[in-house]
Amino acid sequence: MGEENELTRIYHIQYVRNSRAITVVWAIFTICFAILNIVAFIQPQWLGYTEKSLNAGYFGLYEVCTILTGGELSCDGDFLDFTTILNDSFRAASMLVGISALLFLLAIICLLLFFFLRASTVLKVCGWLQLLAGICMGIACIVYPSGWDDVKVQAVCGQQAGKYQLGWCEMRWAFILSIVLIFDAFILAILAFFLAAKQADLLPKQQKEKQKSMYITVCILLYKTVKLDLRNIHNILTAILRQGAE
Repeated sequence: MGEENELTRIYHIQYVRNSRAITVVWAIFTICFAILNIVAFIQPQWLGYTEKSLNAGYFGLYEVCTILTGGELSCDGDFLDFTTILNDSFRAASMLVGISALLFLLAIICLLLFFFLRASTVLKVCGWLQLLAGICMGIACIVYPSGWDDVKVQAVCGQQAGKYQLGWCEMRWAFILSIVLIFDAFILAILAFFLAAKQADLLPKQQKEKQKSMYITVCILLYKTVKLDLRNIHNILTAILRQGAE
């Protein structure tokens, strides 16, 4: 019996260490996701020219960049001024990717709650934030190509460019990165929920049974105490009634 308890204790220690290690890895990837999300948000490398394009230029979520004579890059567009963004599709995509980045920054801040709240609660909160961030990123990647029929886009990509039509342009690395981040966000959210569910199993089985046995013992003692008190009260009342009758 002693050897079994010792093996259970060793298994429990290893289980807790592995769970904490996975949680640390999850937290690191959460921070990495937030950084990459911000990079994809600010980079004007969502759509770009090719050798067949009419002009040399790049398009981001809210910026339009053209390559001037001499190789200089001139960019127009400001996220804080929606009137400078090309069209409604680009505006919506900009807002959604910005919300996604904000949600992951909130998830990073929520990591500090590990010092104040139960780990399962914090993981669930972060999981929901990551799930919403992934949904926002996915919608942004769907909405963004619907703005490729803009006149300025066609000036670079040709008249063949249109809604969900690249024309003579190609998707650049920031757009591809955003698509990868969609799956990354969902994986992190699922992992967060999985870790939250496993937090309840960190106690070894024998310790749980011991706690259950102690709980049952306390309930029995309370029941006997209350039952004894009721009997004492009944005896006292009976004695008083007998004295009154005499």
